[in-house]
Amino acid sequence: MASTERASMPTIPQRIASAFAVLCGQYGDVTEMAKDRERSRQSLYREAQQVAEAVDGAVARAQVEELQRQLAERQAEVKALETRLRHAVEITPDKQHEFATVAQAEGVSLSVARRLLRVMTGPRRSRGVATLGRATLEAGTHAGPLLEVLDEAARLKVKQGTADEIFSGANPS
Repeated sequence: MASTERASMPTIPQRIASAFAVLCGQYGDVTEMAKDRERSRQSLYREAQQVAEAVDGAVARAQVEELQRQLAERQAEVKALETRLRHAVEITPDKQHEFATVAQAEGVSLSVARRLLRVMTGPRRSRGVATLGRATLEAGTHAGPLLEVLDEAARLKVKQGTADEIFSGANPS
């Protein structure tokens, strides 16, 4: 079987010899070479064609040009993705907690904050209302002592103040 494989797979010198016989030989050279190698004349013509293409380089140039085109496309894609990445914000659990804390500070309920987060993260990655609540409670606990100090310092400078919202349990009628 090994001898059959070798016979069917011509060496480079054999291919060059086939090309010479096809392109430069005299009448009958191809037939004689095919008989000597126990192969068809058509296989020698194919080898000659392959050698001519390899020497010409047109196929190789076309492949190089196609690879260069593909490379340029990939480089453009990478550049576009890098541009998008510079503007991206990774919505990590910590970033979700920060979002919920700011939402609470602005008067947005945790359930609304969670629905807004789901728009950005999708349903599988968003945190639950209870988790967001614990995060905002923790943030409030950390901010409480600082706010006391700031309130004390700011109270002396306030000339007139009004509450943003006033809630009363009494009926005004």
